[in-house]
Amino acid sequence: MPARLLRFAGIGGIATLVHVLTALGVAAALPVSAQMANVAGFGAAVTFSYLGHARVTFGADLRSGRQFLRFVALAVLGLLASSGTVWLVTARLGLGLAVAMAVVAVAVPLASYLAMRIWVFRAA
Repeated sequence: MPARLLRFAGIGGIATLVHVLTALGVAAALPVSAQMANVAGFGAAVTFSYLGHARVTFGADLRSGRQFLRFVALAVLGLLASSGTVWLVTARLGLGLAVAMAVVAVAVPLASYLAMRIWVFRAA
């Protein structure tokens, strides 16, 4: 397995853990919907993810405005994908938030790596 993919997995794994644990914690502690818990988890993971992937995974300069805007666009797409997944699994399939977050934890990082490698950090 290439070193970059291993670094991505490490940073992504931690960011995903931050996302999932924050979402589950918010859902347990506050009277919010599954969607709001997911948004809270996603928000907690985005900053860590950008810093980690830019520096550790792709060795990119953190001061690139274009790169940051691409990352933000990808993050928004990731949020839409994770929110759609949470909705599908909880509202349509009738399964719990933990199941939804497990699906999010697998599908979103895989798609994100490909997009970061090809588009966001391509010059790094």
